[in-house]
Amino acid sequence: MRKVRALNILFLITSFFILVGNLHAKEIEYKGGEIEIIAAPGQPTEIQFPDTIKTGYRKKLSALSIEKRDNKLIVFPKDSLSPEGESILVHIKSGRSYAIKIKRATGGQKRDAIVKIIDSRVSVLPEEEEVSPFKERAFKYAPPSTVSGLMRELILATEFGKVKIPGYKVSDRFKGEVVLNDGALKVTIDKIFVGPTLWGYVLDAENQLDVSQRINPATFRLDGTRAVSATNWELAPRPMNIEQQIAKKHTTKVYVITKANKNR
Repeated sequence: MRKVRALNILFLITSFFILVGNLHAKEIEYKGGEIEIIAAPGQPTEIQFPDTIKTGYRKKLSALSIEKRDNKLIVFPKDSLSPEGESILVHIKSGRSYAIKIKRATGGQKRDAIVKIIDSRVSVLPEEEEVSPFKERAFKYAPPSTVSGLMRELILATEFGKVKIPGYKVSDRFKGEVVLNDGALKVTIDKIFVGPTLWGYVLDAENQLDVSQRINPATFRLDGTRAVSATNWELAPRPMNIEQQIAKKHTTKVYVITKANKNR
């Protein structure tokens, strides 16, 4: 009888701590762009995703130690984590992808101990694939010859150091060339990936205003544009101090996919 009572007490205590932990979890509603999470070297931060984690990417010489458990990532930053932080890319079973920026806690900042990502969007997998999980597919991801596949490859190559995109030649010929400078936004070319049917442009956009601004995707539409994406659509005001310059929240990468331009 005492043993049963002790087990009941243990269960209640465990349930209490689980409830308290969930109450203190920081909830982030995903609205696109990169999710920023504050972490501290040597201390764990748990990131909870809407579904089971399938795979992920980080740079080779990473300053993050990561453990994967079902729909959770346990992140331990190392002392070598820079003030700018480090980006990782996470793919979950339902087909969604999340760009996460792990930033080092500075000054009086508290680390995010538990972060829960909430995504109200529907699954990107077709309905028949959701009910038939053992159906064989030719590609794990869309191939680079498609718009969605090329967009994924552009992000991996630019933000996660992937060396090359199969079937595409990369050109740095126009790197730094200004394509827009209207006093509010300055846009320059970073790279161009040239393929037989599609071209991928990687652009750098910078806010030149003293107030924040939301980028309009239509600004980047060229002839034959098939898709436009960005690391962050909301840009902070231009930096006024060193910390803001390092954070680079006033800048973003923009990805534009067009039909191949046969005239160039």
